[in-house]
Amino acid sequence: METSGLRIPDDAFVVRGGRNQASDLRRGTDTHPAGITGVSVESAKGVSVAELAKTIPHGQIGITTVAEVRKAGGDVVRTTGGSPHHATLTGLIPEQVSRLLTPTIPNLWRKRR
Repeated sequence: METSGLRIPDDAFVVRGGRNQASDLRRGTDTHPAGITGVSVESAKGVSVAELAKTIPHGQIGITTVAEVRKAGGDVVRTTGGSPHHATLTGLIPEQVSRLLTPTIPNLWRKRR
């Protein structure tokens, strides 16, 4: 699938909720309706970690940058989802993604129910 129009700049943050252990990421890997296989993340040009984390219901989050994902051989592309900054991290195996998104930190920005 052609993804050049969906690419996110290198300096954008990438945030994913949960423990981000390889086993969690393996279970979370799926093929998006757009045809991109990977894991759901929040990422967008010029958006802060706080803003990206607001829509994540998990109590902890992992944070990296698009540049770090690309340096590891993967990519982050915009895809539709349940939030305005939904994206898919693709092209890496779960162990690689886990190394990028751990250790996790508390998600201080999530909306309490």
